[in-house]
Amino acid sequence: MLIILIAIAVIFSMFAELFYGYFADRHQPGWVRPEVNEHAAIMRQLGRMRSNRFEF
Repeated sequence: MLIILIAIAVIFSMFAELFYGYFADRHQPGWVRPEVNEHAAIMRQLGRMRSNRFEF
C-alpha cells in the first residue's frame, strides 16, 4: 500500500511541475523586451549553478 501511495505522490508531483511550468510561461509578460527575458533566463540558470559552485 505504501508503494502505491508513493507512486501516486510522484505522479501527482510530476503533473504539478508540468502545469506550473506551462502556466508560468503563459503568464510571462509579452511586452517585456527580449533582452530582459533572456537576462532572466540566464540568471535562473546561474541561480541553479551557484548552489554547486563551491563544492569540492
